[in-house]
Amino acid sequence: MSGHRVSCTECGLDFGVIALSTEEPEACPSCGSTKRTICVEIHETLTLRDGLRMKGKEPGEKKPFIETRSEPSRSHKLEKHVHHERVIDRRNDRYFEQVTDYETGEVLHRCEEPLSEHMGHGSAKPTPESDSGPPEEEA
Repeated sequence: MSGHRVSCTECGLDFGVIALSTEEPEACPSCGSTKRTICVEIHETLTLRDGLRMKGKEPGEKKPFIETRSEPSRSHKLEKHVHHERVIDRRNDRYFEQVTDYETGEVLHRCEEPLSEHMGHGSAKPTPESDSGPPEEEA
């Protein structure tokens, strides 16, 4: 059982660090009270992380010419938060994505390629209508 700092609630006499018990405490030798104040210290570490998302659009255009994100993201595979960066630059035909482990700094995933070649991911996945079906057999 761990110890906690205990003192008399009435007169403040310090009993030092003692193990907690479910039994009625003995009377305080100074004032006779059985009321006790128990001091427990709890130490926690809190890490705050923030991120940024941005889209740049031209007036009248539906799709943004650039989209960026740099923010924490939850990795279900690793069961922890990672840093996720992504740039989709339509003007310069550029796709960049990098996922980094906050704790180790290890790059878990990196992809940098022309956006026009970034196929089969997210919204770039082929739809059933766009599939040409099974390849034809040659005779």
